[in-house]
Amino acid sequence: MRLKSITITLILCFAILSTAQAGMNMDMTMKTGGKQIMLPMLEVDGVSAMAHLKDIKAAMAKRGLSTTNHFMIMFTDRKSGKQLTDGMAALKITDPAGKTSSPIMLMAMEGTFGSDITMDKPGLYKLDVGTRLNDGRKRVFHFTYTVK
Repeated sequence: MRLKSITITLILCFAILSTAQAGMNMDMTMKTGGKQIMLPMLEVDGVSAMAHLKDIKAAMAKRGLSTTNHFMIMFTDRKSGKQLTDGMAALKITDPAGKTSSPIMLMAMEGTFGSDITMDKPGLYKLDVGTRLNDGRKRVFHFTYTVK
């Protein structure tokens, strides 16, 4: 019984620390000024995705970080017009040299999903967002952006 209580306590501590860290990262990202870049809206299987990149390079450099952008995406059910806020989303980035990243989990925050990312070389980037939202269906949204 005591081991079970300790295990539960440790799990709760890790959950609280993870949430606090995510909140701290979110606060740091949202307080950084920078240009917002809207990506074209896409629709896949009845769900529209609106995504944007926020330039956070200067603010992150002041903190000694190499992160260049905050990627954020919002999903809407086309039929009902309701925002889809539950589920999972992950981003894979293919850089100009053709190297594809491991999946980057997008954190759900205030009705959107997002993460800080690095796009530090000039050229065309492919941003592929895989989802499994409220309805349980898998979808992939393909965006591109050129860094000059």
